[in-house]
Amino acid sequence: MDSGWVAAIASLASAFIVAVTAIAAFRQLRHNRNANDIVVYLRIIDRLDSPATVEARASLAVIAQKVQSDPAYRERLRDPQFRPAEFLEVAMLLGFLEHISVLITKGGVAEALVLAEYADTFVAIWEQMRPAIIERRIAFGPHTGRAFEHLAMRSRRYIESGAMEREYAALERDPTPA
Repeated sequence: MDSGWVAAIASLASAFIVAVTAIAAFRQLRHNRNANDIVVYLRIIDRLDSPATVEARASLAVIAQKVQSDPAYRERLRDPQFRPAEFLEVAMLLGFLEHISVLITKGGVAEALVLAEYADTFVAIWEQMRPAIIERRIAFGPHTGRAFEHLAMRSRRYIESGAMEREYAALERDPTPA
């Protein structure tokens, strides 16, 4: 056999090996990504279903009512030094939601994974806290709560598109025995 043919066959074999290796590496990266999503998702669940978060969510209505009905309270929210006791747990929850929002919008965790369970929660929290967050933007700058606001709007579009309803309808049609 001619040495040119041997070189050509060797080049094809090398290209095949490189292609197979690249495919295997890509699949491994995808597998790692899925594992990371699961770990992050479980941490989100732990936090959003924790007693502290349940208590903070109960305080949302109190704060929302104060913001709506008390102009002096609204004014005080504009002061960065004002940290009312009823707002501490809520502020921690909103900070956590801001971090989750950045993580989701930057692709650190699959958006569909989180929205499938929490889209309605994000929208409800945003609707209750929007006036307070707007007041806090005066105190802490125009970007305060922006990532969470963005995620809440994406959550609203997810719900309005029917995607959330389709997800839960698919669960009801799941033929796998319980």
